[in-house]
Amino acid sequence: MTILELSDVCYTYDKGTPMAHDALVNVDLKIEKGIMTGIIGHTGCGKSTMLRMFNGLLKPDSGRILLDGHDIWENPKEIAKVRFRVGLVMQYPEYQLFDETVRADIAYGPKNMGLDEAEVERRVLEAARFAKVTDEMLDKSPFELSGGQKRRVAIAGIMAMRPEVLVLDEPAAGLDPMGREEIFLGLERYCRESGASVIVVSHSMEDMARYCERLVVMNDGKIYMEGTQNDVFGSAEKLMEVGLGVPEVTKLVALLREGGMPIAKEIYTVDDATRAIASLIGGERT
Repeated sequence: MTILELSDVCYTYDKGTPMAHDALVNVDLKIEKGIMTGIIGHTGCGKSTMLRMFNGLLKPDSGRILLDGHDIWENPKEIAKVRFRVGLVMQYPEYQLFDETVRADIAYGPKNMGLDEAEVERRVLEAARFAKVTDEMLDKSPFELSGGQKRRVAIAGIMAMRPEVLVLDEPAAGLDPMGREEIFLGLERYCRESGASVIVVSHSMEDMARYCERLVVMNDGKIYMEGTQNDVFGSAEKLMEVGLGVPEVTKLVALLREGGMPIAKEIYTVDDATRAIASLIGGERT
């Protein structure tokens, strides 16, 4: 079932000037309820512009943004309410932390929603659990935390508003492998347990393959491909035509197959490759 839809959306930066640049061109996209959707594409392809459309930070030049079937720009005075329902986490959100304690930072959004103190506290604790923000961290200054911890606090601040759609632009950028995993596992858990839709932009094909049920590929402001992992990563030639590729483990599996190993083509994560190889050699995954 569709929760968020872009219908024939166009947007041009610096319209009417010599610097005019088409960022989105006749984009049609449907985001389904309760799943994690990954958006991939080169820098400048329109990904970040599209994310800002989702919760009304940018208004399309033409076309419509529909949330639960209703045009979010039907009543511009109500656009702030849309931003409670569609939460947006920008790149490096830790730079937006400002309050004296982690608890207060996470509580900022729910308080602005006019919730009572008991409900705010419930939401703070719930969001902290999803984002793996420990009780010990809650009463610390956010500026005492590591980069990865700050990132999780910033994401928890958006989760605490319980958005129906959670949108994140490169949520694991600059983090080490453990930090990346903590972020994505928290998003996966939030999606599964809350029933919210999660939309993630990332340049990491490995992360997209491991965590996202549906993928959208953008190129030159347009939707180039979309579908399941098999639909997208199974079309390596089409991805390479726009300078993208498949996960590294998929390339390795292809080499093994060329060398005579009878291993399936549809392998896009290290976990899948490990299971497949263990099965072929009669071993067990440890």
